Amino acid sequence: MKTELERVAVIAGGLSNEREVSMRSGRRALYALGQAGVDAALYDADESLLDRLAADHIDAAYIAVHGASGEDGSLQTALELIGLPYVGSPPSSCHLAWDKVVAKVLMSRAGLATPPWVAVSARSFRELSPTQIVRNVTQHLGLPVVVKPATSGSTLGMSLVEDAADLPAALVRCFTFGGVALIEKYVAGQTIETVVVEDEHPTALPPAEFQNPDVSPFSFEARYSADLITIALPAPLPAEALAAAARAAELTHEVLGLRDISRTDLIVDEAGTPWFLEAAISPGLTETSVLPLAAAEVGRPLGRLLADLLLKAHLRAQA
Repeated sequence: MKTELERVAVIAGGLSNEREVSMRSGRRALYALGQAGVDAALYDADESLLDRLAADHIDAAYIAVHGASGEDGSLQTALELIGLPYVGSPPSSCHLAWDKVVAKVLMSRAGLATPPWVAVSARSFRELSPTQIVRNVTQHLGLPVVVKPATSGSTLGMSLVEDAADLPAALVRCFTFGGVALIEKYVAGQTIETVVVEDEHPTALPPAEFQNPDVSPFSFEARYSADLITIALPAPLPAEALAAAARAAELTHEVLGLRDISRTDLIVDEAGTPWFLEAAISPGLTETSVLPLAAAEVGRPLGRLLADLLLKAHLRAQA
């Protein structure tokens, strides 16, 4: 049994709306692995990917592809079909986490609070009465509400709606990024992201808060611009609330059947209650991403952490 890595792949890019963010994550992973002494190469997730991976005798792959092609289980299935071990969740768990509606249902059943919500498809919005749908949604949830695609990330297509007159336009904008809109009642509080790393068991890294008071928290540009956003790590919360956020992230990792690494996004309200929003199976690695900072906070440089996860995936495949 080979117990050391000889060559690994970092897979990034693809054709989703999050391609550029993914490439930034991929280049960051490549640099970090190089710093850790790992022979790594960057592969674009295109039509030649599987042939190139097979020809290059890769020991394991790190998936830095964001969006549908990297997080809905499709790429993971393709890698399993060619027998290439990879870091991250298996396809079945990717399906659960990628669909925010499914994830909310499962986490609500597991006992986590999650904002009240409805899901509206583009087809029903088009074929039924948009006016009636908007009226019923606002009567059911009240205002404000948050509108976002049920299957997308990186704040794309996401809006805060405070006036019912703005809801139709928010839905139309949302439908450009997915066929189903998730409409959630807005919960006031601090937006917290918590990364979970699974060594012997899932362990939450310090929860972090995104702070950008001068711009919309739903702005894609703000979310990925280091000069517009500050990450407080650990989040400025009481110890009990920090512990609750960590427990919520670990529970999410376990209930959704996630593996190796994940990120859970929460709102923590004034009472310290964490409200589940969504889970990510491929946490970003850009300069405004929580994972590299949270790993460093606990003394695990990013390159070493990724190398450990890659070796774990490689050994798992040989077991």
